[in-house]
Amino acid sequence: MVLHPRLRLAMTVAVLCAAAIVGVVALTANAGGTGDAGGPGQLVNGFYGATAPPAMPAVDFALRNQNGKTIRLSQYAGQVVVMTFVYSTCEDTCPVVVEQIRGALNELPHRVPAIAVSVDPEQDTPSNVSAFLIKEDVLGQLEYLVGSVSQLKPIWKFFGIQPQIKINSTHSDHSVDVVLLDKDGKPRVGYTDVTQMDPDAIAHDIETLQAEPASKVAPKRIKL
Repeated sequence: MVLHPRLRLAMTVAVLCAAAIVGVVALTANAGGTGDAGGPGQLVNGFYGATAPPAMPAVDFALRNQNGKTIRLSQYAGQVVVMTFVYSTCEDTCPVVVEQIRGALNELPHRVPAIAVSVDPEQDTPSNVSAFLIKEDVLGQLEYLVGSVSQLKPIWKFFGIQPQIKINSTHSDHSVDVVLLDKDGKPRVGYTDVTQMDPDAIAHDIETLQAEPASKVAPKRIKL
């Protein structure tokens, strides 16, 4: 499979075996992706976004949303979930990413769960998060999940996310990622280049995943 240079979604996945981490799985980008001129690009294996290998494990975690309510990923079992990683005081890439997600969700005839995970817990105060959701017109459409660094770090690590904060004396701009999880909670499709994200492509890939049957037996989820 050819690695598309604009659609790499490198996920560092901790696979538990006998209560130990025994492997790392990378989400492999396909040769399609969305087009430079806007609009969906070329379909590869039925998707516009980068696709994950079949062995990608199902995951679960629990964080509080902008209203203090605990949201657990497994509560969406049987549904496709849109996930992204942003921070509320961002003025460049984050609003664009959320705009693409909002556009995709608005194209669909039914409600789809969408989650934003904080990459800057210090700045993601309740007031900042609420202002961000209102400004981006996704209040009630996007669950914004926050927590401490210790709570968020395992999630960042699993999804290969560089947070906005300094970790181990290293500080760089956060990763730009949108991930689609299938009905079993497995990361299946991803987009990492904000210039290549397209609502039509994301909506198509969501519907493709929704058309797949869920497993008859619920898979065991890795708890982050």
